[in-house]
Amino acid sequence: MSWLPRLHLKTKLIASIVITTVFAVVASSVTLVYYDRTQEIKNVSEDMKILAGIVANRSTAALIFSDVIQAEANLKALGENPNVLMACIYDSGQQVFAIHHFTHLDQKMCPENPKETDLKIGKTIEIYEPIELDGLPVGTLYMSLSLDWLNKRWQEQLLFIVLVALVVLILSMLLAKYLQYLLLKPIQKITKTARDITEQQDYSLRAEKEVKDEIGDMADVFNGMLSKIEDETARLYASEEKFRQLATLSPVGIFQINLQHQITYVNSRWSEITGINQPLANLEHWLGRIRSEDRRRTLKAWSALIQSHQEFVVEVGFEKQGEITWTIIEASVLHDGKGEIYGYMGAISDITDLKNAQLQMENLAFYDPLTGLSNRRLFQDRLNKAVVESKRRGTFVALLFLDLDQFKRINDSLGHDAGDQLLIEIAQRLRDSVRETDTVSRIGGDEFTVLLSDVDSTHGVRHIADKILKCLCKPITLKNQTVINTVSIGITMSPTDASDANKLMRNADMAMYRAKAMGRNNFQFFSEDMNKEMLGYLEIEKDLRHSIENNDDFIIYFQPKIDLLSYRFIGVEALIRWKPKGKDMVPPDRFIPIAEECGLIIPIGKFVFRQSLMQVKNLMNLGIWPEHAKVAVNLSARQFSDPNLIHDLNESITMTGCPVEVIELEITESTLMDHVENAIFTMRQIKQMGISIAIDDFGTGYSSLSYLKRFPIDVLKVDRSFVMDIPNDVSDMEITAAVIAMAHKLNLRVVAEGIETKEQIDFLRANRCEYGQGYLIARPMPADELESYIQRPIEIGSLSL
Repeated sequence: MSWLPRLHLKTKLIASIVITTVFAVVASSVTLVYYDRTQEIKNVSEDMKILAGIVANRSTAALIFSDVIQAEANLKALGENPNVLMACIYDSGQQVFAIHHFTHLDQKMCPENPKETDLKIGKTIEIYEPIELDGLPVGTLYMSLSLDWLNKRWQEQLLFIVLVALVVLILSMLLAKYLQYLLLKPIQKITKTARDITEQQDYSLRAEKEVKDEIGDMADVFNGMLSKIEDETARLYASEEKFRQLATLSPVGIFQINLQHQITYVNSRWSEITGINQPLANLEHWLGRIRSEDRRRTLKAWSALIQSHQEFVVEVGFEKQGEITWTIIEASVLHDGKGEIYGYMGAISDITDLKNAQLQMENLAFYDPLTGLSNRRLFQDRLNKAVVESKRRGTFVALLFLDLDQFKRINDSLGHDAGDQLLIEIAQRLRDSVRETDTVSRIGGDEFTVLLSDVDSTHGVRHIADKILKCLCKPITLKNQTVINTVSIGITMSPTDASDANKLMRNADMAMYRAKAMGRNNFQFFSEDMNKEMLGYLEIEKDLRHSIENNDDFIIYFQPKIDLLSYRFIGVEALIRWKPKGKDMVPPDRFIPIAEECGLIIPIGKFVFRQSLMQVKNLMNLGIWPEHAKVAVNLSARQFSDPNLIHDLNESITMTGCPVEVIELEITESTLMDHVENAIFTMRQIKQMGISIAIDDFGTGYSSLSYLKRFPIDVLKVDRSFVMDIPNDVSDMEITAAVIAMAHKLNLRVVAEGIETKEQIDFLRANRCEYGQGYLIARPMPADELESYIQRPIEIGSLSL
């Protein structure tokens, strides 16, 4: 039956209709004929059975009386049925008693051994009927009936069936043709529409719906499918167009490679990045443009993609026109609808700018952008490596920590751009002063470090440090001004002093501060004494914090000030003393710098200010405090720059109830010069409160006359360093006289500090210095002694005034 699927649909349709129709007609006709034959035989058999019973009953007497003639006569009566062939009567001994043939042709003998009763249907109908008398068998009647008439009738029926079948065949073929037209025409139109769509690639065509039956439904479904395909195709075209536009405008290069390793698609950006103009270059040509350092790694990634289907991302450089274009290549496999691999697709991104930015960031991360020197991070790394290497080789490493002296002064006076220019020049001079194998770093602000490796002894380190000092102190021209800048250097050695980078940095830092304390413009090697001093520093800081929490270890002392012309008491300067629990009194010059550095001076200053006002208010309540006397309280640099300063002053004044007229704040000259404009603003706020302002330690700072005129101050305090050598030092005498004269020109009052001799008082009085304080007048004293001091006559040395 393999030929059946190859037949045309119309052939199958006609054949199926014809075969089905003819078969149905023939089958039904044959069935009816067969049924008719069966029923006819049945009816005939029943009729003959009845007839046989009648003849048998009539023949009983003939058998009993052996009347053959009567028996034959009974048999002849059967001749009324033309289909009876023969009849026989058997006696009780089963012997033929009488016989009669109704046809002269093909006469047969009576069957032997007749059956008692039977009905046998074959080519003829044979009937055996018993002959009985009172229920006892006395013989048997046999009768044979011909079926020729029935067979003839059957043949006639079969002929009729054949004729009907032929007519049905013709009619069914005509009907099949008509049905073929009805069924196949819409299908053929749908087929034609599908063929036109295929040839024209036009999915807007539609099949015509002619009938509203299943074929019409199929046309609707077909057209619905076409609509969906049209929509999908439109979206696909739109997606492809969008992809083409994106690929054209994409900032990354896009490529596609087939299984034969041929580049089948690239966008314009791909050509721009790779420098390959031909659009379908082969893979080997493309990868040949990759830097030799990256080529092996890239080929390995491609091999893993092809063999193991592993996606990859690699960073490579392309050599293009003598320059390197840095890129990132990404690639993965392409699968079709069946999941089979049919190629590879990827993207290439130009990261040259990002790479340059990364290099720049790395440069910023490890190098100082101003000087180009390595920064703290890179220096720390090189220091660690140098320490490890020195241990391995048994050599020494020297670390020099440098801090420019008075760099802030240059920034404030000449501007930050001049300061930057100075730092750049210092960096270059440092490079020129050391070997190429040594490391010079700027670790912040005006701090530099120098790492000397492979050092044999301290003698070579001293030579380099001395060379640096001489090189850096040479004049530098900044903004048409010649500036001489010096540097303080701290030096530590590894492994002598320490084998840890952090410890070495700390040691060098301590040595540098020792160099500054020794007068600047020198170098100092780290020693264990410095470490002990640092431990002492930490101990003082810890005790200070404890004392601030309790506020019972600080004591306020007051040093009286007098009018040098009238020798009358005009006020005091409040001074702090500190005696930690269980320890001796700590000098102010020991703990105040530490408190200033670690920020504890702010709470300490608030305590001094508040306690001083409370003590003075108490004296005022007792009626002891003179009417125009003032209490002077020192403001540290940290306090003066504290944004909460005005609030804290108001709070203490309100809490103590002390009049602002008796308060005077002393601010050092160097504090005011840190940020001049901010200082002026803060002083004006203080003045608006009604508080007097004095510049302390005048002459040790760098304030110019123009600044001094702008400061809203009331008093100048001449530093003790100028007073202490009067009258032995003529220069100090001239400076002091000039300061007093200048102050008077500015309508400022003058207080001289550190008066210890009668000659100094005489000199100050001669130059009309208004006020003075010092050990000759009175030493600092607690509040209870001050109460007594104010009430008794003033004694200066052995003189009582």
